[in-house]
Amino acid sequence: MLRRINPKAKIITDNPQCRNLPLGWTLCQLRDLCSFLSRGKSPKYSETPNLYPVFAQKCNLKDGDISLSQARFLDETTIPKWPDKYRLRDGDVLVNSTGTGTVGRTRIFKAEYLGDYPFVVPDSHVSVVRSFDEIESTFIFYSLYCQDGQQYFDENLAGSTNQKELYIDVIGDRNIMLPPINEQKRIVAKIEELYFVLDQIEASLRS
Repeated sequence: MLRRINPKAKIITDNPQCRNLPLGWTLCQLRDLCSFLSRGKSPKYSETPNLYPVFAQKCNLKDGDISLSQARFLDETTIPKWPDKYRLRDGDVLVNSTGTGTVGRTRIFKAEYLGDYPFVVPDSHVSVVRSFDEIESTFIFYSLYCQDGQQYFDENLAGSTNQKELYIDVIGDRNIMLPPINEQKRIVAKIEELYFVLDQIEASLRS
């Protein structure tokens, strides 16, 4: 499957994990699953609110959600300097990439977060992981959001204690065990089913 999506993809064969992969699965690097993998850019901000928010790290909420309520806004005269690829799309995985405490925080963007805004662009402290259309983006999200993914980020941070950096190459180097698309969807559905059950248990304990 991967060769059809990205003929240039490097399939990993010299890792002990390869021997234990189910039939049809592939071990590869995240970069080979992405149509766009990049930090955002440093914006010029508007002094007043407008229709063009900038996605900052604080938009990736601690509780697991995303909100643009605290976003600052882009200077409208600079919009032509932002190619369309920087406009966040449904299914983009967003990773906070700077600063102790929030670096590595991973969320998935949904079009509904835009509300009435026509688009939103990421600042330079947020990394965008956009997988090919043939890959289930939520599967990629859980591969980075899971304990193993977060541990990988923690172990590969650069910089001083108070200014940790998660470089885009580190994100791209992350190994992903990629199953066929139907299995990706099944795994995502099972994870979300279990999260739903956990939410119900937490709600019952609070009541």
